[in-house]
Amino acid sequence: MRVRIFCGMLFFVGAVSAQSNLDSVARVKRAEYFFYFQSGTLVGCNECGRGKEITFSGATVHGIKLDKRVRLGVGLGYDSYYGWNTVPIFGSVSWDMFAKKNAFFLQFNYGGALKTWRYDQHDQYGYKKSEGGRMVNPMVGYRIRYHDASIALMVGYKFQQITSYYEYENYWWNPVTERYDQEPIVSNENRKLNRFMISLAVGWK
Repeated sequence: MRVRIFCGMLFFVGAVSAQSNLDSVARVKRAEYFFYFQSGTLVGCNECGRGKEITFSGATVHGIKLDKRVRLGVGLGYDSYYGWNTVPIFGSVSWDMFAKKNAFFLQFNYGGALKTWRYDQHDQYGYKKSEGGRMVNPMVGYRIRYHDASIALMVGYKFQQITSYYEYENYWWNPVTERYDQEPIVSNENRKLNRFMISLAVGWK
């Protein structure tokens, strides 16, 4: 009896494992490539006393579509802030709220800035360089499809962290060495940019 039960359990586990493998293979076969290009605006401010600023944002995302609702991709973009430029690279995941041809969807992008620079590196005394930190970008949108082409309107929020590095001349008289100490004064500044985002995307599947 125990041998029969043991054999039956092995058969059941093997059947479940085989079905799981078949489901995985079928899921991979159902995966489809997609891409889209998006262009939009960032609305916010660095120094809000001067009012709101409207700047440009663009990106392209390429990835795979699983089943009918889930999309996984990798994106590369360009964001313009007041006084700053960034090139974000990020991972993207989105979920269609309805498994229909046209659907509302939720999207979350997370990554960092591949490159960051100022509009004019000589517009601030002591500025040397800047580095980009993490980028967070949740979105909600509505996608309309026509055959394999699609167009989507998205709204959301974008957070970008930037660190700036500065060096200042230092002519301090050292009484021990009886000479001026010319080691520069080094400092850095962390900026957290928060923006409201509106974007229009055109893509394939």
